[in-house]
Amino acid sequence: MTEIVKGGNLPVPGQAWRIAVVRRDAGDGVPEVDASALLLDASGRVRGDGDLVFYNQPVHASGAVRLAGQARDEERRVADWLEIDTERVEPAVQRIVITASSEHGTFGQVPGLHIRTVSATTGEQLALYEVDDASTETAFLLGEFYRRDGAWKFRAVGQGYASGLVGLAEDFGIVGRDPEPAPDDEPVHDDEPVPADEPVSGDAAPEAIPEELLAKVRQAEAEAEAAPVRTPPQVPVQRPPQAGPGSDAELFGEDFPEFVRSGEGKADITVDVPIPAGYVVVESTRKGDGYFAVHSIDEKGDSDALLANTLMEDQGARRVLRYDGKAPLRLRVSCHEPWTVAVRPVSTLEVLDGAAEGRGSDALLYTGPAGLLTSRLHTRLSFEWFNIHGYEPDGRDHLLANEASRLPRETRPLPAGPLLVQLVSADGDWTLKVRPPKENRFWRRTSR
Repeated sequence: MTEIVKGGNLPVPGQAWRIAVVRRDAGDGVPEVDASALLLDASGRVRGDGDLVFYNQPVHASGAVRLAGQARDEERRVADWLEIDTERVEPAVQRIVITASSEHGTFGQVPGLHIRTVSATTGEQLALYEVDDASTETAFLLGEFYRRDGAWKFRAVGQGYASGLVGLAEDFGIVGRDPEPAPDDEPVHDDEPVPADEPVSGDAAPEAIPEELLAKVRQAEAEAEAAPVRTPPQVPVQRPPQAGPGSDAELFGEDFPEFVRSGEGKADITVDVPIPAGYVVVESTRKGDGYFAVHSIDEKGDSDALLANTLMEDQGARRVLRYDGKAPLRLRVSCHEPWTVAVRPVSTLEVLDGAAEGRGSDALLYTGPAGLLTSRLHTRLSFEWFNIHGYEPDGRDHLLANEASRLPRETRPLPAGPLLVQLVSADGDWTLKVRPPKENRFWRRTSR
């Protein structure tokens, strides 16, 4: 590993890195410290507030930079780990700066502050820079990764600020403002147990999220970004002249008699009730464990849309499917145990009214105003992919959650209803919470 001094720089090989901001743990006069990152363009400025990755915004929209967690060791050292994937860094981003800040103290009170860069693939230690001249600063620009001749380099900067993270970030173009605390605005508390500590020293890299899960996250983000905002050829069902109790659901599809079929083992099913064009709900359950999947069947007889996919015991799925009404709906069940499949209208879905909880893939109807959706998944696996979409009546798709981690948790904008909220991948117990958008919440900490 190469140790460099303030102002020094060196090439950083590889595509993906993990960066540890290490210092003495808080307590006994040592203040809390937060790590963050800023993605800058050629002018040295952010393109918007979304280019700051920090405690209230832990993942960049591109997925290129994220706060990966915190770790402590027996020597009272603590490290905030960040992850950078240069393959996902947008071309407009020329520099990524790594910072540290403290709300309730100065860095002269923080022993052992240093930044360490580790290869995400090999665990090799690539760079180390120790800050040895801190005094009254409340924020530090520790170092920066920057493009040079088609590759990336790291520079040890060590520039201090007396205005905290807010002042540092505003110097780079962030316009967020720190509001006065609002007594009626309840913070979001994380009451989950903390996962096993990542290493602090950097002698071994933190456990990597499986590449197959990261690939799913990247694909979902890419599809959401590339999706055209247009009305599909299929004409959506129009709102009745007089809105009734089920009018929001009827925007997605008219009511029809439910279809229920039970069986055991593999089977192809033809839904023999009249179904109008629009969205339908396909609910499937099975007894036992092992692989369980349900697909729609296309006109060639091949498996098409995935409507259930789980290994969880005594579990199924509730999925919405956009049906064109041109031919009888056919479904394919793949499993060895007893199962039940039902096809129902959207009006049978539960309404997401403030909060909801459940298990496995599910669908809900949201009819409220625009807000923020906080979603959380509790899983027994070491890592899990948590993916939620929102569908408008005309077929437009919104990505509401897309996270692969030990305890996936995200907050994203929720469009105004009516909206079908589809938990696509949710192998575990999940919770959803809707809250109104708040003005001036950018700097206000929602959790530690």
